[in-house]
Amino acid sequence: MGESKESVWADQMLDKAQLVKPETHEQNLADTLIDLCYNAVKRTNVPIGIALAASFDLLVGAEYYRSVINRGWCYCPEHQSLIFPYTNTCPACVLSGKFYFHRSNKPESGKIGTATSRLLCVFLDRLFVKSSRNFKIFKGSEPIDILIHDEQKNILLLAEVKAAPLITLPLLVRSEEKITDLVDGEIVEIPHSAVDNSSLSSSNICLLLPIFHNGTWQSKFVELQTKDDILTNTIWAYTQLENIIRGNDDLFDLYLDTWKRAFEAYQVAYHDKDRSSNIFWLTNACGQPKPRPVDWPARSGTGYESVSDGKTSVGMDRTDDIKKGIYQVLKLGAESKPINQQYQIKTALISNIHAARHYDEYLTSLQDVVWALDETGLAKKAGELDSETPIYNLFDGIISFTRNHPRDEWIRENFQF
Repeated sequence: MGESKESVWADQMLDKAQLVKPETHEQNLADTLIDLCYNAVKRTNVPIGIALAASFDLLVGAEYYRSVINRGWCYCPEHQSLIFPYTNTCPACVLSGKFYFHRSNKPESGKIGTATSRLLCVFLDRLFVKSSRNFKIFKGSEPIDILIHDEQKNILLLAEVKAAPLITLPLLVRSEEKITDLVDGEIVEIPHSAVDNSSLSSSNICLLLPIFHNGTWQSKFVELQTKDDILTNTIWAYTQLENIIRGNDDLFDLYLDTWKRAFEAYQVAYHDKDRSSNIFWLTNACGQPKPRPVDWPARSGTGYESVSDGKTSVGMDRTDDIKKGIYQVLKLGAESKPINQQYQIKTALISNIHAARHYDEYLTSLQDVVWALDETGLAKKAGELDSETPIYNLFDGIISFTRNHPRDEWIRENFQF
């Protein structure tokens, strides 16, 4: 007997897929972060899934920082610094509840999706290596985002990936002197303003790490380096970030505490309408400032600018992505699972963070759906199907670091976060 149509389909998908091979700088930073996560679990109360999700944001941050340029900096007179923000406000001031609009330096949504999808594959690959799982991860082609192949058990996971960071730490450069202007013959300090960092190549670039201390949010400046080779060293952020956190448990613990509080604020703001935690305004998809300053800019159409809009939603939390993901997983299963004799096919949604705001609304009612093919079009009950009719999960897994819903033993065993 020849191979089934579906087996040939799976082979064709594998043939067209590209093996994910982490670059050395990606691998080194991911390995360092993963080791820090597992060590942190032993000394803190942070769950491993939260630690991994937080670390993934640092990996994505390193990729974002590669694109830092002279333009796009915000001069903050209150902290006498130039800041490169990733939401539309001065991040140092918003930690004390003050909103000063400044255009975000977040990459375009298409670039975010490409970068986060690849880096999530890299992160999963290094997790599999750490746990001695000899799986291969492939970047698929439409309609498959990624394929994970367990050659030993001949299992092929086809997955739709939706990934985006919760928070990207801003970059900061100390201003040697207050920036001034001449107004009516008098020298005055300029307010929050968009400025060029003309000395970027010689600047001592820091991470602005928010920390919660004595009941208030404060800024800790973590030095990265003087970036004197900005035009030639495109991986500087990976190597410097690895250098400052490797073996620095205290710094990593501070970051984990910040990320955990930010994640809690992100959820509370939606479910309980409580935006009282200032760290919330550094999270993606935080919306419009509340209260809105009188000088907050209006949009070119209607309404006002947001600090960060819904298009930048966290993990798989963007509603359009959830709806597309549901369809894609169903399509993948319908085209590959029936009568497949060569591979055990699994299908899943994968992200760094679950749909923390929209899971109940969009996924709870579907997470345990199973389906079957009925060529008669007459069956109303399972008992009316042929007794040999296969039953398939819609989702063999809805997978993320922060919450998992496995309906398959292989997924349950290999994606324990």
